[in-house]
Amino acid sequence: MAAAADKRLAGRTVAAVACFDSFGKMAMTLLAACRRQGADTTLHLLEINNRALSRRQRLEIRRTDPRTRIEKHRWNEFRQLTRAMAGNVDVLVLGLDGRRSRDALLMLAAEWKETSRRPLLVSAYPGILFRFALEGMLDRSGVDLLCLNSNQDLELYQQGCRALGQDSSNAVVTGLPILWRVPQHQPPPDRPSIVFFEQPSIPVHPLQRHFLCQELKHLAEAWPEHPVIFKPRTSSIESTLHRRHGEMAGMIDRMSETVPNLELSFKPATRLLRHCGCAITVSSTAALEAMAMGVSTRIVGDLGVTETLGNHFFAASGAVAEFASIRSDPFSVTHDPLWLQQQGFQADGADRFVNALLERLAHGLPALPRGGTGPASWGSRSWQRYAVSEGGRRMLSSGGARSSQRKRHQTRNLLRRLRDGLVGFGWLSKLLRER
Repeated sequence: MAAAADKRLAGRTVAAVACFDSFGKMAMTLLAACRRQGADTTLHLLEINNRALSRRQRLEIRRTDPRTRIEKHRWNEFRQLTRAMAGNVDVLVLGLDGRRSRDALLMLAAEWKETSRRPLLVSAYPGILFRFALEGMLDRSGVDLLCLNSNQDLELYQQGCRALGQDSSNAVVTGLPILWRVPQHQPPPDRPSIVFFEQPSIPVHPLQRHFLCQELKHLAEAWPEHPVIFKPRTSSIESTLHRRHGEMAGMIDRMSETVPNLELSFKPATRLLRHCGCAITVSSTAALEAMAMGVSTRIVGDLGVTETLGNHFFAASGAVAEFASIRSDPFSVTHDPLWLQQQGFQADGADRFVNALLERLAHGLPALPRGGTGPASWGSRSWQRYAVSEGGRRMLSSGGARSSQRKRHQTRNLLRRLRDGLVGFGWLSKLLRER
């Protein structure tokens, strides 16, 4: 253990805000890297209306670094929470999705416009970038330090910034934070498990999800001596950034009545991987975690390889396979270690992150944009002023590109609100999540 005087962030205060469980674990990983270098660290979990984190989700976040404080707030308290950070906090990690990152940056610019001392702003990703990659990076481009997963992500970000005349030097490749301290995989037990990792909204079509369940049943029947585990992304009362399709867990649960080695498990992914002989998914970040641990990993190819599924990200990994091939040999490692290193696994990622922090803290911070607009990567000043005046801050989210989606979903959202209010599901689900 390094002496306190040798710790490079001793005397520094580092805080983070996060809304969803994956972002909370990512933010806690960054905070843990800072705490190990002597910083005082706090994670502020911000609750969004009717999407509170469950007790299980909060425990998983805390397990990432039990020595970092966690405080709970509401998203609409963000201004009040961060107002007091100017002059008192050295670094603020924004563990937020793209839209809320833009909202946060605009609010922070307004709150801190009168101060000469503000926290260094950091953003990073909780998972792989396979859809709207450039859009998501530009959403976060107003921060002082943007942590990216790979050189490919950095090159894409630099191209986007260069096209818009914006400096891209705030970006640094640190690798995927969840892989910084991935445990070394131990020799599997005599009967290693086969684990399928679900995603909340992939695949989209019910027929595709039903097909996956049938294939998992056939896989369990082909390997009766090995547990075949279905790992749901969340339970039915838990929230994630992406709206989830929950029927797969129900189908697997019913199938398990006739297939004894087919089962559900809500244990953390890392814990399941310690006893896993084969990890299967369509395009979950858990695949990278499994590869980093040396676990045999398979990316489902039966449904094709497409941007919609996200498995195009893994096209060159050597891990794409159909279920017929998986059934014949699930336990042989097929993925390319070099590909993994190029796509997010950086053994020295935490050191890269801390070094980048120290460099920026030593050189001082520029003023945040004024006038209620963001960086040039969000569009021209004319567009930004027009968007804010005519449609509010939300119109700046991804350039208003998906505002039409919100319009199409207005009726669905209205029905959901009526159901929650009249039937009482809203308060009941919140009560169950908080238990």
